[in-house]
Amino acid sequence: MGWGTMEVKRIMMPYRGNRQHGFTIIEVMIGMLISSVLITAVYQTFHSQQRSYLMQSGTAAMQQNLRGSMYLMNRELRSAGYNPTKLITNYVSFVTNFLAPNNFVSDVNYTNDHSIVAFTLDTNGNGAIDPSSNEQLAYRFNNATKTLERFNAIGHTWEVVATNIDAVYFAYFDQNNTLTTNLANIRQIEVSLLARMEKKDDKYTNMTVYKNEHGDTLCPITTCPNGYFGDHYHRRLLTTTIQLRNVG
Repeated sequence: MGWGTMEVKRIMMPYRGNRQHGFTIIEVMIGMLISSVLITAVYQTFHSQQRSYLMQSGTAAMQQNLRGSMYLMNRELRSAGYNPTKLITNYVSFVTNFLAPNNFVSDVNYTNDHSIVAFTLDTNGNGAIDPSSNEQLAYRFNNATKTLERFNAIGHTWEVVATNIDAVYFAYFDQNNTLTTNLANIRQIEVSLLARMEKKDDKYTNMTVYKNEHGDTLCPITTCPNGYFGDHYHRRLLTTTIQLRNVG
């Protein structure tokens, strides 16, 4: 009896050998969900930081573009009419065209075209405006290439000063601070330069109406029927008034 009883108990004891434990489907799915959330958060943080860096870099480049261009125009326009020997009589520094071989295809219309200015100065003091030297200077906005250009009299060509420019506006004032188109009465020039970033920002729409200090809208009606660009470029407007020290 004893032996038989022991044998039965032995047979009925559960098997306790090595057991391997794994993840259930639910646990795997939860792990994948948490991982996805973490990866998404990391990506969004990286993307946000990258966008912020690109914006700051683009803004810095745009502002540098503006300042450098305005500095050059300011320096040269202030020297318009330089006539140290006074040998040039009845001298009017602002002109509608240059002497050959630097003459333009058409004359500058100061009444209707505010995107170009042409002027002269007697740099070497010989009492004459030399067409073969930088005594005939001009700046213009090239709408086709969106650039600010400077006329190089030595090379008889237009050179790019700044890219990604959307508008250049020259307004002329007399000694009473009144708008004028009489070239002999110009005493100061208000220069407005509108630049944009090189790359678009798809999360931004530019609805700003850009105007100079006098209130003129810089974006032409053909481009901005509502007064604003309505595109995805960030822009900066820089306006300065240049006092002409060699005229009057």
